[in-house]
Amino acid sequence: MFIFICTDELDQYKDDTFRVQDTEREAELLNAGYRRHDRVYIIIEKHRRISLICPEFRNEAKGLEAIVIIPDFFVPRRPYPIYVYLYALDLYSSSPDKGQRWAAEETRKRFGLPTFAHTTLGRALKSFVRMIAGNPTASEGSSAEAPCDAKAPAFPTTKSTKSLRECASQFLAVKLDCIDRRQTVASYCGLARDWFREYQRFLL
Repeated sequence: MFIFICTDELDQYKDDTFRVQDTEREAELLNAGYRRHDRVYIIIEKHRRISLICPEFRNEAKGLEAIVIIPDFFVPRRPYPIYVYLYALDLYSSSPDKGQRWAAEETRKRFGLPTFAHTTLGRALKSFVRMIAGNPTASEGSSAEAPCDAKAPAFPTTKSTKSLRECASQFLAVKLDCIDRRQTVASYCGLARDWFREYQRFLL
């Protein structure tokens, strides 16, 4: 079981370790008989590999599900913060004359990433649309339809991904024009946090 907490974005920290803390909730879990452990993930931001240390609480005596407290920018098994993916999807879906390579390169430069491939963007787009379509368990090659009857194209082109882009754009509602980077990041994290709290599923 995961619990989201709101935190600052990664670039506010200069160290290569980001320790997640929620003092009040941690005290409640310890008082309830849980034991605290550390769960470590690796995440990439601004040419850095950062060790994300999340508190994990277990109550094995009662056979209760483990609880992991994670920051709102994190998605397990994804190497980049959620706001990187959502920015790339927003940029791509709101730029009908541009391709995935362009959007991936702009995202890489925007967040100072050593790499961010167009194939990463393509996979994220399909995963994202499947999720908001309410079919998160569909495979990459599934023909399951999104709310706007979008199907994953066999070969991504600006024309073949039109329906997927429209689905993504409707959901994201273009957060690119926020006043500054921090506001943009906060908007994407807020989307991910609200989605998880309502559906108990990650956006990607």
